[in-house]
Amino acid sequence: MKFKTKNGFTLIELILYVALISVFVTGAVYFAWDIIYGRVKSGVQLEVSQNLRLASKRIIQEIRNAEGVSSIGASTISLVMEDSARNPTAFDVSNGRLRIGFGSSGSCPTSAPCTLTSDQVTVTELTFTDLSSGGGETVNVSFTITLESNNPSGRQEWERSDTFSTSVELRSN
Repeated sequence: MKFKTKNGFTLIELILYVALISVFVTGAVYFAWDIIYGRVKSGVQLEVSQNLRLASKRIIQEIRNAEGVSSIGASTISLVMEDSARNPTAFDVSNGRLRIGFGSSGSCPTSAPCTLTSDQVTVTELTFTDLSSGGGETVNVSFTITLESNNPSGRQEWERSDTFSTSVELRSN
């Protein structure tokens, strides 16, 4: 006696195969999203860190090379420079961006300062403090700067904030 064998799948086998494929596809999609969000988060951290590093190094360099400090405000500083074309050199924050201006003419005069930070970050804090000694022998300036990533969507992956704080002594003294 010969039995006929049927080729094909039973309903239970078909449901099992579809369920297994669904599990693998769902896992692959979640894995891909994790990779994409990780890349975004890394890019945001890099943007904030680079802007903070550039801004802090530039402020340190200008303060060290200054002849003196003409004025210090809560979030502004005006430096007396030896080079008359760069006198005064001023730092301030406008619309969440750090700005620098040199003298009264040139590419970045104090009347139309250039921005130092990108539009991808916001300066949320910039404070200057005069730490100079009473006798006027040394001029020390302390500053703190905090940058935050711009996060238009409110997603956690795009949130980043870093703060840098230091004090600098003018070389001329």
